[in-house]
Amino acid sequence: MNELKLVLILLIFMGAVTELQSQESPHMILLNGKIVTVDDFFSIQQAVAIQGERVSAVGSNEFIGSLAGSETLIVDLEGRTVIPGLIDNHNHVIRATEYWPNEARLDGISSRVEALAQLEAKVSELSDGEWLMSLGGWTENQFAGDKSDFTLKELDELASDRPVFIQSTYDHAFGNTAWFNEMGITLQAGFAERSSATGLASYVVRDETGMVTGRLNGGMPMVVSAIEHFPVVTAERQKEAISETFTYLNSIGLTTVYDPAGAGIKGDSYARIEALSVERGLTVRIFYTLSPLTFEQRLAQDAVQKIIDEIKGKKPFQGNYEIDMIAIGESYYSPFHRDSLFTPTNPTTADLEAGRRILSAAAQGGWSVQTHSSRPETIDILLDVIEAVNMDFPLRQLRWSITHADMVGREQIERMRHLGMNLQMRSISVLHQPRRGVLIEQMGEDGYRVPPLRMIQDSGIPWGLGTDGTKAAQINPFITLWWAVTGLALNGELVLSETLSREEALIAHTRSNAYLMFQEGNIGSIRPGLLADILVLDRDYLTVPENEIRDIKPVATIVGGKVAWGSL
Repeated sequence: MNELKLVLILLIFMGAVTELQSQESPHMILLNGKIVTVDDFFSIQQAVAIQGERVSAVGSNEFIGSLAGSETLIVDLEGRTVIPGLIDNHNHVIRATEYWPNEARLDGISSRVEALAQLEAKVSELSDGEWLMSLGGWTENQFAGDKSDFTLKELDELASDRPVFIQSTYDHAFGNTAWFNEMGITLQAGFAERSSATGLASYVVRDETGMVTGRLNGGMPMVVSAIEHFPVVTAERQKEAISETFTYLNSIGLTTVYDPAGAGIKGDSYARIEALSVERGLTVRIFYTLSPLTFEQRLAQDAVQKIIDEIKGKKPFQGNYEIDMIAIGESYYSPFHRDSLFTPTNPTTADLEAGRRILSAAAQGGWSVQTHSSRPETIDILLDVIEAVNMDFPLRQLRWSITHADMVGREQIERMRHLGMNLQMRSISVLHQPRRGVLIEQMGEDGYRVPPLRMIQDSGIPWGLGTDGTKAAQINPFITLWWAVTGLALNGELVLSETLSREEALIAHTRSNAYLMFQEGNIGSIRPGLLADILVLDRDYLTVPENEIRDIKPVATIVGGKVAWGSL
């Protein structure tokens, strides 16, 4: 009897050990690769093991291979390079999800002929009557050679059977005959009709005979007016559009986005992304901001108190590592902080007090804050108020940041360092927008130091790379990496004299961005315990000729231990 009990105990013990070993074995192992971990030492390894959602081990082929169990999927990378999933710290992707299925993205296209071909290809994918759109992220100035407008005739030949709306960043747009008809805008207008035009019709560019050329000017007001006439998007259609959007982001190497809200975002979009996260999970991690009130509400007399009430009525960090609202910004009270590269803000005493009250409420509520400010004069005004707030509510642990800080200087960085603040830098100059030339005229050689990436990198302040997509700029992270390393615009012209090494740029697009988003314990590098967000690349980022960096594509994008795009 005792021997039988002993045998039974041994069998149970052996079964438990076998079960434990099975549970602990990685479900996937990637062997024989160049694993660029982007850890604290920027170490290069041969293999990585993944168990569930997270990386379980990184090391040599022999060590990682020895961890395999009977159920482990073993993938031979055949020498391919692997990097962490790329993180965009400034990408307005949530508002882009409504019309993504209609969009032809022109990110990275460097010729007018290619752009027309991309638009034509998209038409073939659309159902009858569906609008063709390209909602920003490009400008004609990114084209080498011919930079001329798209004409009404060209767009009619491209798609005569549906409305076409092609938006160049936030500057201007082009439509076809079907679109102008849909808007109720007369194609051939007399002088009286032209001079009395209001609303969207007032932005239409006509030739000397009064015929529409296809172009609309007017910047942001024109774009906002046009959006009001866009087709209604149902809840179900947007849910599918979100999935399509995220698949595209995965295909260009993005696994995490910090979305800074902005004009045009509807609350329903957040709710639908959260619902998808619960239903089937997301393939792009979304960390986003509270952007208090709509543009119109911010103009109301009691706007400041309403902003403060909204901040006090909500709490940050109530989500998870797939989707979470973690900050306020990038805009909260524009008269106080929002400027451009060419014009600083000039806040009144009342505006400064409004900024102080809003930021005090954010600090008291434990909110991180990101603020859109570009010029050193504006940043100094902002920092004066932040330093006053810091006297009452110490801010270091909240990791406040400045975004769009293209012209930040050493003095501002030293002040930010004392407050524990961060910088979010964008690659918008890769488009070489027409006003870029104005900046060079005004600043001379200093214009090529906008943004001053080398100075920022050498300062030691925490900072990361982003794009400012999807409308103001392109969204491909490999184009951003290429720009940061080469200093070139898409048309081949030099726009940036302060460049980075490949290693510095990659850290800024991965590990550093994870820190800015309070996610350094989850994403940003390939090391044990972190989420397995991994890219297997079609070429080696660290060794290909510099000009090929922009063309790198993932062979496979892994998010949370699962292949989200491509194949292994």
